[in-house]
Amino acid sequence: MSVNSRQSRRISSLLGQRRVSGVAMMAILSAAFVCGLVGFFIRGLWVVSVIVLAMGLGYVVADARRDQREILDRRSDDIESGG
Repeated sequence: MSVNSRQSRRISSLLGQRRVSGVAMMAILSAAFVCGLVGFFIRGLWVVSVIVLAMGLGYVVADARRDQREILDRRSDDIESGG
């Protein structure tokens, strides 16, 4: 019974998470790159570039942590199921 509730918690947590697509990530990083290049010419725009880069890096870190957590959950489920 506890395995069933554990699986339902895992499924509900996976369904509640949002993933950033590769296209969106490339758009964010490209926007940061363009803002950075333009920021060399217009001094105030480098702040926007830093903010956009921070957002992009935040998405990368969040996706990496989520993937790591999924791997650990799969391993623990495999160990509990005996295979």
